[in-house]
Amino acid sequence: MSAQDKPDNETVTRLLMPLELGGVFDDDVAIEAAHLDAAEANGDALLLEMFPDTASTLLPDWERVLGITPAADEPLQSRQDKALQKWREKGGLSIPYFTALAESLGYEVEIVEPLVSMADWLCADDELQDETCDGWWGLVIKNQQVYEFRADTSCADECLLWFDSQTFLEELFKRLKPAHNDVYFVYET
Repeated sequence: MSAQDKPDNETVTRLLMPLELGGVFDDDVAIEAAHLDAAEANGDALLLEMFPDTASTLLPDWERVLGITPAADEPLQSRQDKALQKWREKGGLSIPYFTALAESLGYEVEIVEPLVSMADWLCADDELQDETCDGWWGLVIKNQQVYEFRADTSCADECLLWFDSQTFLEELFKRLKPAHNDVYFVYET
C-alpha cells in the first residue's frame, strides 16, 4: 500500500469499532487518532536518531557513549561526522590505515618517518637524526576541514562557515598510535 492509499489514523480508529457511533464518540476517536499521529511521528523521528550521522536530539548521547567532547561552537554536521567516524573505527597500525582514516575525515595527509642518520644513507640535504628519532613519525596535514552551513543538516544558531580545529585529528592520532611510538604534527598552508 502506498503512502497515498494509506487511510488517516482517524479512519483507522473508526474501522476498529464494531458499529458506528456519534456524539462524544467522535471526540474520543479524534483524541485517539491524534495520539496515533504523535506515536507515528515519534517512530519516524526515532529512525533518524538510530545512527550518529542522522541524529540530532540523541547526538549528545552518541557523543557520550563514543567518548567525544565537541567544541562549544561546533556545528551539527561536524559533530555527526565525528560521531560516525568514531562509530565505524576499527583500528590498525599501518601507514595506509592512518592515511585512510585521515582521508575519511576529509583531511589530505602524508605520514613521514625520520630515519636515524647512518653512513652511506645520507644525502647532502638530509637532516641529521640521532637514535632518539626511532619510533617517531610525523603527520603532515595538507588541508583544513571546512563546514559550510547547509539547510538540511545545520541548525538555526550555527555559523555560516566553520573551520575545524586540528585538535580533533591530533587527539585521534595520539589515541590510536602504537604505544611505543610518538607522533608529531606538521601543518602545511
